[in-house]
Amino acid sequence: MKKLLILIMLIIVFIYHPQPTQAEGMVLKAGVSLSDQVPKGFFGSWKITSIMTYSNNPKIFNEKTTDYWNLSKVDDVITLTNPISGAEASVTVEDVKGNQIKFTHVTKGRNGKMTETPTLTLNGENFYGTDKIVIEKYKYGELISTDTVVYKITAEKLSGNSAKTIFMSGK
Repeated sequence: MKKLLILIMLIIVFIYHPQPTQAEGMVLKAGVSLSDQVPKGFFGSWKITSIMTYSNNPKIFNEKTTDYWNLSKVDDVITLTNPISGAEASVTVEDVKGNQIKFTHVTKGRNGKMTETPTLTLNGENFYGTDKIVIEKYKYGELISTDTVVYKITAEKLSGNSAKTIFMSGK
């Protein structure tokens, strides 16, 4: 009988004990977006030269490349476009320290995933750094291979803060 009475009391306490509301248990987080900390000098059009410094599978990657990037920002979204290929991707800023930024872009496909992580240091009208690319290939949902390349990159600013600056400069 004593055990039954204790059980009933526990049930009553549990039922009638006020539970915290979702708002009471919620932790509010606020802060400054990392995209707001990216130095404005990074935005604009760049000629990029990349030279391979490491790869676990060098035969599938180019040893040296020249590319064009346009970095622009609207609200908190930073977009990297390639005016030659027409490729466009939003990037995630991972870290900002002074004139150094690190960002990531992940592309997922049915049978693979590519993660690109440039770490760049701004130096006036140039930047330099590294670009690490990891390609994961899957078969039946299982990882079958991972190919990695690291490039040393240097960049020369071509113009402006965005591609719009290039095309609107004559107006």
